[in-house]
Amino acid sequence: MAEDLAQSWLALHCQTLAGASQGLVLQSGHEQGRLSPIARWPKTEAEASDLVGVARAALAEGCAVVRAGDPRAGSTPCWSDIALPFGVGSRFGGAVAIRLQHPDESPDLACKRAVDQLRSGTSWLEGLVRDASAKDRLVASLEVVATALEQDRLASPAGVATELAARLGCERVAIGASKRGRMRLEALSNTAKFDARSGLVRDLEAAMDEAADQDAPVSHPPLRGDAPRVAMDHETLCRNHGAGMAWTVPLGSGGRVTGAMTFERSAGGGLDAATIELCTDFGALLGPILDLKRRARESWLEEAREFLLRQMSRLYGPGDPHFKLAAIGCVAVLLLVCFAKGDYRITASATLEGRVQRAIVAGIDGYIAEANVRAGDLLKQGQILGRLDDRDLLLERRNGSGKLAQLRKEQGKALYQHDRSEVNFLSAKIDQATAELELLAAQLERTRLVAPFDGIVVKGDLSQSLGSPVERGEVLFEVAPLDGYRIILEVDQRDIAEPAPGQRGQLALAALPGQTLPLTVERITPVSIAEDGRNYFRVEAHLDQPVPGLRPGMEGVAKIEVDRRRYLWIWTHSLTDWLRLLTWSWLP
Repeated sequence: MAEDLAQSWLALHCQTLAGASQGLVLQSGHEQGRLSPIARWPKTEAEASDLVGVARAALAEGCAVVRAGDPRAGSTPCWSDIALPFGVGSRFGGAVAIRLQHPDESPDLACKRAVDQLRSGTSWLEGLVRDASAKDRLVASLEVVATALEQDRLASPAGVATELAARLGCERVAIGASKRGRMRLEALSNTAKFDARSGLVRDLEAAMDEAADQDAPVSHPPLRGDAPRVAMDHETLCRNHGAGMAWTVPLGSGGRVTGAMTFERSAGGGLDAATIELCTDFGALLGPILDLKRRARESWLEEAREFLLRQMSRLYGPGDPHFKLAAIGCVAVLLLVCFAKGDYRITASATLEGRVQRAIVAGIDGYIAEANVRAGDLLKQGQILGRLDDRDLLLERRNGSGKLAQLRKEQGKALYQHDRSEVNFLSAKIDQATAELELLAAQLERTRLVAPFDGIVVKGDLSQSLGSPVERGEVLFEVAPLDGYRIILEVDQRDIAEPAPGQRGQLALAALPGQTLPLTVERITPVSIAEDGRNYFRVEAHLDQPVPGLRPGMEGVAKIEVDRRRYLWIWTHSLTDWLRLLTWSWLP
């Protein structure tokens, strides 16, 4: 399509120029750096070497070139070759050359008119060549990327280097990777193996390091218009190995330099601007791909080492102040953890219990008649908690009272008759009946369940058991005072060696999460309890000061203050103790 448009453009200008006999449009090739014709007029005319030569001269000088010629020496020229370069961006992308016949007209006037017309029309040709050039660069870049992706992930990039050398017309292409802060050669074009200790490899790696240190492309000899770069290693490479030009492009991935590509051409085969731009495109596309393949070939130890080296370079290298500040902060925190001391505290589940807990039991066998309180109710001393059925006892007491009255009447009659033996016998009977009545009175008293002190009902609810039988000694209620508590801590067996009587601590109850209560350890029970898959010991403590609103049965979390130890030990001793026990269990 581009060639057809260029052909139409050339035909239009050649037909409008008086005396034009032959025309040629040439474009700078991206791959080989040579001029290639994309249009000629007339189409059937063979390519004229003179027109190609004048086009090359125009590209070299960067301006219009006119060469006159005449087969009859010594006479006025009857034809002239005119060439005008046209640019693509900041470089010349090609040239247009026309042979102009002027037998009857002044050669200077005809050539000036032709140059002016061609100069006014090259802007359209520049756009055409620019589009074609971009398309060619895109196709070439995609083909090189496809070559890199087709290779096995464990293979070296030698195939990519060979493809680049053939496509760009280079004598040698080298690909290197950054390892431990230095470039290491990975692949050479047209070479399966190479000696890493040879002088060529050392010079190539030095040139790659030179470009990587400057993080910019470096060439020798320097290209026209490029910023000044240090290129001593590139000069050494060219001098020692006969290269006419050496050009290195850094490869990047993730914002860092991961490798480099060095291109070499023989003497007289310098790089043009189009080839340099193509090399830069190749480097931008191949950098991440080659880096991923390189990581796939490395072991996890290599990756870890590379990561550490990158972080060290960030730490000790220039720039990146935020990373350095973060590293200083981490070191400060680590030193603080290793050497600073803090309070070592043992954490345990805690339950609040009454210091004195009284059981209210059934004094006799009977049935429940009344239930006035239940668990959680506050009590006053002497308050009736409940009552057992006393109807049978009342009947027995009435029967006993009647029997006692009958005996006293008979005793009076015996006294009247002066029957001493009968009086003594009846006196004994009266004492027995009196004792039985006193026993009944005591049993009647036991039918009432009375609070022994001010407190709270901890356990017991008979409201759902009215009329149920109870046996003598059966616990019906448990009550505890409100002014005396003890705290039961469930200390894990791994920490039981640390607590001691007299140590201080704090208690946070679930009912009072925003308030911590001071406590003191009193006693350590030397018996473990297995529950919910763990072993713990009961540690008793008391509150240092009374707190209103507490109730037996409240639960929470307690912390016992042991002493001051290093933070590192506090946070890691559980793990180290577990590892020690595990190691000891596996040792023979």
